[in-house]
Order: sequence, then structure tokens, then C-alpha cells
Amino acid sequence: MAASGYRAVLVLPRTKTVLGLGILTRLASGLIPFTVLISFTQRHGIGVAGLASGALMLAIALPGPARARWCARRGPWAVLAMATASAVLFVIAAVLLAMRAWQVPLVVTAAAGALLPPLAPTLRALWSRLISNKHHLQGAHALDSTVEELTFIAAPLLGTAALALADARWTLLASALLLPLTAAGLHRILHGLPTPGSETTTPPTTDAGTATALGSGRSLIRSRDGQAIIVPIITLGLCAGGLNVIIPEASTAYSSLGSSGYAFAAFSLGGLVGGLVYGRRTWKSSLRTRYTQATLALATSTLILAALAASPLMILAVFCAGLPLSPLFILAYLLVDERILPTRHTEANAWLGSGYNLGSAAGAALGGQLIAATGPRVTAITLVAAAALATATSHRLPTRSTNAPTAQPGTETALPEI
Repeated sequence: MAASGYRAVLVLPRTKTVLGLGILTRLASGLIPFTVLISFTQRHGIGVAGLASGALMLAIALPGPARARWCARRGPWAVLAMATASAVLFVIAAVLLAMRAWQVPLVVTAAAGALLPPLAPTLRALWSRLISNKHHLQGAHALDSTVEELTFIAAPLLGTAALALADARWTLLASALLLPLTAAGLHRILHGLPTPGSETTTPPTTDAGTATALGSGRSLIRSRDGQAIIVPIITLGLCAGGLNVIIPEASTAYSSLGSSGYAFAAFSLGGLVGGLVYGRRTWKSSLRTRYTQATLALATSTLILAALAASPLMILAVFCAGLPLSPLFILAYLLVDERILPTRHTEANAWLGSGYNLGSAAGAALGGQLIAATGPRVTAITLVAAAALATATSHRLPTRSTNAPTAQPGTETALPEI
């Protein structure tokens, strides 16, 4: 993509609106877990806060694909209804935090997380419906990923500033209200668009392994395409979670625990730079090849981290580990557009988000145990092995999609090949 490609994407109809809604939903996604943690800490202590935070994240991640499938089948009103219900429960939880019995607000908080609407996956699925040009579609996903990185950096800073002005429960309430606000904007956009997949005919007959993408109701993770797209993102989350515990431990070996913040910033900066550079280029290789190469880059950068752990150059290694972050997500979203039927795009994007979050949680938990037993270097080598397996899995992606629908004669398919 040319240097002016991002400007060309921004002038397309509704692009700025979708990016703006993306900022709102990611602010909510960043602020709600942060304010839940602080609210429970202020009222009931860090031990209870940890339980509440873990319960919330599991409630958000585990049923994520099922929520997305339910909303996709029932239309935009379902997203708006779910957003309203989730916001109401978060408000109730904020009120109930004044109780001495912490179990009640914890259960209500988890219930609110279980009903958290698939706003980000739905917004991601919008791009292929709004943009048909393959280069502009790549630029849109790159811009969206860049905005996502910047928003998640800004969210805790905004939360900290808000806590200086008001009680954490008020910040939680305000964050929850972003959910129906975003859902209303999303509903307005979706209301004027045709039903996903209405432009295409029934796809050709495929084998049982690919039936899930054809609307059979089976989970996407059980199909060959689904596994090859989702497993590398789960592994990316595993590596990111492992870094969350490797960085503080390694930082103490050459500096101090407080200096670990610089390394965390370097990881996010790497993701930002990687996404911007990837989105500006015009690529001739297939998405399948690039996805395998990006996953291999993750394994290579993690190997560099293992070599430089517990040294001042670790920050550079962490920056390199962050470089494949945004490109992997961009490629995964583009592969969803190419390989999965439009009617299941939201579900597939929800799998990517939930897979990353669950991988991150597992990486932090297992990484902590490995570090305690073996140290950061061996833990990093373990992540290298996981990334290598993910590379092999991504390479299993068929050369040509068996799930993509066939375009009507004289029309352009909604699933572009890049």
C-alpha cells in the first residue's frame, strides 16, 4: 500500500465512524476490567479484587464465540439488547459494592461480563462489508489495529485520571454506559446494510471437516481453516501472557522491578510499529504464506528474547517480540474475510479475541510456575516451542479456501484475496 493509502482509506464512507466506534468499545473494554479491579480493591481488598478480576475475564472470554454466534443470527437488535443488559448489571454491581458481602457484587460482575456484547468482533466484520478493494481492506484492518493499540494504552491512563476525580464505582458506571452508546451507533450502521452473505450463492459442497464454516452450527475451531487461523492467535496470547511474568523477573536481574514498565511499553510499541509498517506495504504473496511467516517471526523473536533475557538488551528483544503482534491480528482478520462465510465473521472474530485472552491467561499462569522453577530463559524457550507448533498449524491452512462462497455471475465476491 502506498504511503497515501491510509488517507485513501480514511476518506471512504463510514470509515471514520467505524473507527470512532472502535475507540469507544475498546475504551470500555480497557476501563471496565481496570475499574472493577480498583473498585473491589478499595472496598474489599486485593485478594477479593483478584478473584473478581479473574471471574470477569473468564466470563468475558469463555462464552465469547457463542455470544457472537447468537447475535449474528438475530441481528443488530440483539447486540443492542445485550449491551444494555450488561451495562445495567455493571451499574448494579457498582451499587452493590457497598455491601459487606463481596460475593454478591462479584457474581453480578461476572454475569455482566458473560453478557458483554461482541462489539469489537462485529465492528471488525464490518470492514469486509464496507470495503471491497483488497488494498483498502488491508489498510482498514491496519488502522483499526493501530487505534486498538493506542486505545488500550490510553485506557488505564484515563482510568487513573478519573479515579483522581471521582470514586472508582462512578468510573465503572461511566465505562459501562459506553456499551449501549457504542451498540446504538453500530445498530445504526448495520440497519442500512444488506444481510451478510446475501450477495453470494450457496457455497460448493465440501468435506465434513469444513462443514462448520458452511453454517452447520459446529464450532469454527473444529474446522481445518478455523484451527489454522485461530491457533496462532491463541499462541500469540500465550507468548504475551508469558512476557507479562518474564519481564518483571528478568528486569530485576539487571536493573530493578520498576524498570519493567519500559519493557512493557516496548512490547506495545513493537506492535504499533509492526502494524503500521505492514499496513502500508503492498504484498504479492498469499495470506496463507504471510500468516505462516508472521507466526515464524513470533517464534524467532521469542528465541531472541530467550537469548537476551536477564540482560539490558532485553528491552530490544521485547520490542522485536511485539513486532508480529499487529500483523498477526491483521492477517487473521483478513483470513476470516477470505476463508469464512460472511454470516460467521462475527463469531470468527470473537474466537480470535477470546483465544488471545485465554492464551494470555494461560501464559501468565503457566509462565509464573515455570519461572519459579527454571527462570526466565527456559520459560522463553518453552514459548519458542509453542510458537513453532503454531507455525506448523498455520501452514496446514489449505492453499485455496474450501469454504469461500462462489460469487454471483457479474458480481464481485465479498471475500477478497490479497
